[in-house]
Amino acid sequence: MPEPARRDAIVVREAFSTNIDLKAVTELLLAYLSIPRSEGPEFDRTMAENDAQALYKAGEKRWGTDEGTFRRIFSERSRAHMAAVGSVYKHMYGNTLKKVSLFTLLLIRYYEHLFFFDVLRKAMKGLGTDDKTLIRVIVTRAEIDMQYIKVEYRNKYGKSLNDDVHSETSGHYRSFLLTLLGPDQ
Repeated sequence: MPEPARRDAIVVREAFSTNIDLKAVTELLLAYLSIPRSEGPEFDRTMAENDAQALYKAGEKRWGTDEGTFRRIFSERSRAHMAAVGSVYKHMYGNTLKKVSLFTLLLIRYYEHLFFFDVLRKAMKGLGTDDKTLIRVIVTRAEIDMQYIKVEYRNKYGKSLNDDVHSETSGHYRSFLLTLLGPDQ
């Protein structure tokens, strides 16, 4: 198996050699960002088999693609579950999941933190704070990839996420969010 950087480069090269439906990518990203899911290592083998069958019926087996099925499965399932679905799909049908843009999958599964730092910035930018979004992203990403989000946030905006959260919140609410964010690096 190639090292992660080489693997990602291969996937990106393959993705750019295919047509990318930006509308479908946008809809998939919005669904993925708005739907809570377990990110633990557990998965249900039977459910993975059912999802593999549903993806086959929604893609390769039919004329055109049922994007709703792809969007639902790819946005609602964990990484571990999707890895199992990919394995089952390849075993059952001899192919990999090519009907969904490889580029989209790369972004979502390996670089999803790149989307969240923009979501956090928008939640705090301008007049007032979108507390619902701020809480949702910080709480759901705290134990998954918050450190990566914080690095990307600093790189893009030139100041720390902790500083912005500190300036946009107060009291116990501020303390709670800053505790979840952890110390600045």
